Amino acid sequence: MTEREQRLKEQLNQLGTPRERADRDFRKQTIMTIRTLLLENSLLTFLSALCAVMHEQVSLECLLKLLFERSGVCLETASELTYWVKTTGLSVTYKKILHKLVKGLCAMNLTCRGKPIHVRLREAPP
Repeated sequence: MTEREQRLKEQLNQLGTPRERADRDFRKQTIMTIRTLLLENSLLTFLSALCAVMHEQVSLECLLKLLFERSGVCLETASELTYWVKTTGLSVTYKKILHKLVKGLCAMNLTCRGKPIHVRLREAPP
């Protein structure tokens, strides 16, 4: 055995027997899984409340694509919040679905910090 190997073996022996440590990766993975499930359950609950107001079924994927993945603007005044959702690039069918979603959201009488939330559609100028 070389001198270097001898030194490494001594250092390894000084560390003692391996101890069990808290597995940070496992905890992080568990937390991320729980967060994902919580978010999915929250979205499904929101979707079911929205569909109950709309009296029509919409898939979660459709809701996410049409409402949450679209660009828009939020305007806050002293008395209300208004979200303008852009409809640019949507087909006529998707515009109709988005219009129904917006009507349903407004019918839910949502509030944030005590202010009513209004959602409007906006066609961007060419």
